Amino acid sequence: MPVINRVPYRNLVLTGHMGVGKTAVGRLIANQLNIPLYDLENEIELREGQSAENIRALFGESRLRTLEADIVSELVVIRSSVICVNGPTLLQPANLEKLRSTGPVLCLTAALNEILRRLHVVQGARFHNPETRSIAISRLKRERGVLELPLPHLDTTGLSVETVTERAIQFWMEQADL
Repeated sequence: MPVINRVPYRNLVLTGHMGVGKTAVGRLIANQLNIPLYDLENEIELREGQSAENIRALFGESRLRTLEADIVSELVVIRSSVICVNGPTLLQPANLEKLRSTGPVLCLTAALNEILRRLHVVQGARFHNPETRSIAISRLKRERGVLELPLPHLDTTGLSVETVTERAIQFWMEQADL
């Protein structure tokens, strides 16, 4: 007989590039299942007092990757949680290996036009600024490498956050050792 309303012991790791819905989906899963959510970018901001983008601009890519690796090393001891990480974090083989050891990794994707539409909705008039758009597109290019990793993908194009959440939970349950 199936176990109902049980949260897997292993974590669900959500990744993908910006604009695919990692944080929104992760937040909804955490709320529905009453479990913790760890978002790597939020963890960096909480610890360092500034965004990952500011750290990259002020101290360089190397410093940001070191911070990510440190936080990933701490996250591997938690269980029954959702962890959201950006694509470049998983391009570091050690980070990917560590996070995979905690549970299944699901890469959320979306069509480029859908990502740009979502960014426009979130950023509003700021997105019309060529510099803001350029920064967003540069970030998308940096994060594109995650699509090359041998990970299961879930295309979020045209799907509601609720539908993606339902599919992500189903994926997690199918991969889980309850």
